[in-house]
Amino acid sequence: MPAAPRTNTPLPETPAPAPVPAGSRTVALGGTRQALLTLIKRHGELDVASLARGLGVSNVAIRQHLAGLEAAGQIEARMVRKAVGRPAKLYRLTGEGEKEFPQSSDVVALDLLARMEKIMGPEALEELFKARLKDLSKTYQQRMAAAKTWDEKLKILARIRDEEGYLANVESVKTADGSQKQVLVEHHCPVASIAKQHPMVCRYEMELFRRVLGDPTLKRSEHILSGGHACAYESEAQNKK
Repeated sequence: MPAAPRTNTPLPETPAPAPVPAGSRTVALGGTRQALLTLIKRHGELDVASLARGLGVSNVAIRQHLAGLEAAGQIEARMVRKAVGRPAKLYRLTGEGEKEFPQSSDVVALDLLARMEKIMGPEALEELFKARLKDLSKTYQQRMAAAKTWDEKLKILARIRDEEGYLANVESVKTADGSQKQVLVEHHCPVASIAKQHPMVCRYEMELFRRVLGDPTLKRSEHILSGGHACAYESEAQNKK
């Protein structure tokens, strides 16, 4: 991700970072620096106070680790204006920082898909992804069998995807009319390289979610490959209830 340009133009109005629970479980994933990267990955951008609260350490300790990550080129910062008070410095991952997260789509996988398409034609790739969709649907539905409501299904789906490396969770988002909607958020895409070369990956992912949730109105409201911080999914039908 390119660094934000440094100019003398007025700072944009930017909402404060979302609250981060104290003592985040990300510390268990490795050292403090890895925990910082994971926390930023989950939230897109965070300030020092939010990071300190999330990891349960002091602001001074956080700044020391951030300095090391900046020096390594894994994070970058930008200044934003808050509604009240002084401008805040928000930290986000760079392309180098993204490399710390699992990428299951390596050169070999891409090469095999390219060769398959060349030898057997694009129809063969479609059949491959259709077969994968069928198998995943069956596996997911088995795990979701005990769920009685749409919300329960969504939480189980998020758990499955989190286990698969997507850093997934369900977030409750306030709508314009004051109600709450449930959104499935995937903060990481371990198959991003494949999806860039073969966009059908994203199409079949959407179809998978619609099938297992039994919800044809499910839509993607944010997309990593389109420049978003995450992939987010919400239901038009459920949000109207």
